[in-house]
Amino acid sequence: MNMMRPAYSPKELVTPENWQTLPYGDWLQQQVGASLNDWWPKIFGYHLLKLGNLSSELATGLCPVAHQINLAPESEQIQAKLEALPFKSASIDACLSTFCLEFHRDPHSLLREIDRVLISGGRLILVGFNPLSSLGMGYLWPANHKRLPWSGRLFTPARIQDWLGVLGYRVLAKECLCQHGLLWAPTRFASVQQSMKDVMPGLGSVYLIVAEKLDSPLTPVRQKWKIRRPLVVRPFPELAGRDSQSAARQRDPQDR
Repeated sequence: MNMMRPAYSPKELVTPENWQTLPYGDWLQQQVGASLNDWWPKIFGYHLLKLGNLSSELATGLCPVAHQINLAPESEQIQAKLEALPFKSASIDACLSTFCLEFHRDPHSLLREIDRVLISGGRLILVGFNPLSSLGMGYLWPANHKRLPWSGRLFTPARIQDWLGVLGYRVLAKECLCQHGLLWAPTRFASVQQSMKDVMPGLGSVYLIVAEKLDSPLTPVRQKWKIRRPLVVRPFPELAGRDSQSAARQRDPQDR
């Protein structure tokens, strides 16, 4: 499994229509929703954009933002392509993207479009699958390559943070949850999952990243091509000799 393969996919990817299309989707939805509940009281503004089918199905009642928009290609509220959001620039206060980057042909363009509609200081909440976890064991079975979520393009949290850094975002928090590979029932090996959570919390199968959009003002760059020349006290020997003779005449009044 190549973690640094190109982000762009030349072929269309199958997007999960709902949580039930994912292995143990109901359980997974509960885990993600419980983690997000800790963040919703800290999100403020006028407009919250819930991007994609899975984001639309998450409960966000604890979020104080009154106007919440569900947007997906087949949403009952607003139908639109994720890479062409029907909003003005800098008009959205917060955005929730749940498992969208993994199943989009061009995740870079999707992030740029989200960045376009977010206001300065807006919050971006990204939920995605972490390939550096027990979930990655699913790639050992070729049959899983055509099943969700392994049929998508899974990116490490560190790579997502690099993309956000390029766009000028500050990561406020990052956590991993669900120490479960989605290959067996969540009730199995519960003690092992708890031990992994205590000892290796960064190896959870799902990551949650909360980032803040920052302004990036232009700052002058120093000219690196400027040459520092050394101070030359006596550039020409003949001039140095004349200077010494002139100084001697000034000291001796008989030379005048």
